[in-house]
Amino acid sequence: MKKVISSIICALVLAASTLSFGHGYAAEKQEKLLYKTEIKSEKELRKDALIGKKDYEFKNVKFQLKDEKGDVVKDLTKYSHYTIQKLKERQVGHQVISDYVLYAVSDPSGYDNRDQDSNPALNFQQTVWMWTSIIKENNIDVWGKATRYEARWDLLDKNGLTIKSGEFTAKATGNSKSTGKYVNYSDPKTYFPPSWGQSYVKSPPWDYVRIDNQLGGFGARLKTSYTARTSTGTIYSTVSVGSIAW
Repeated sequence: MKKVISSIICALVLAASTLSFGHGYAAEKQEKLLYKTEIKSEKELRKDALIGKKDYEFKNVKFQLKDEKGDVVKDLTKYSHYTIQKLKERQVGHQVISDYVLYAVSDPSGYDNRDQDSNPALNFQQTVWMWTSIIKENNIDVWGKATRYEARWDLLDKNGLTIKSGEFTAKATGNSKSTGKYVNYSDPKTYFPPSWGQSYVKSPPWDYVRIDNQLGGFGARLKTSYTARTSTGTIYSTVSVGSIAW
């Protein structure tokens, strides 16, 4: 009888010990909310973009506009802006996970004050939203991904302008967080042509990639082919985080 009681006591002690350990592990992985806010309206985001307001914890961001030769379109880039808003931040164990929205727009203001015939590419506007999730692990390794993209073409002055096609591509390359292997994701879609004022959405299901080692990054690109009177051209509008080749 004593042996049976002793065995029961040992089993209870072991169960209690296991439960205690499991509870401690769960507590360690429990999410701790550090920051949360609502996304601003597009009007507010555009205002922030114009004054250059950014969250500088979000690094390695590029917003470029190039022509078909790969050269930067200076007069268009000069009037193009972006802003970054932090939406949420939480801590889970040794990871800090931060969510942002990046809003980038070409030529958001001042169009009527310039020569409308100087560059046909100034006759339309390209806007890109990018919702991102960034993980900082052990305060050293940084991983990132885009959870949603939204793109839109808007007509400023038709002025003999026709868009022949608009290609919207999401891309991510680098070492996968879950497998450690190098990945190269791409999701191009072409519209013949895109509709003015319509939002086009992508929600890629891709894994996080490492973005702090100069080998990985993610982003979106709009390739717009147009005709203005007798001239033709192509504009590449790219928003990216980290290192990524197009």
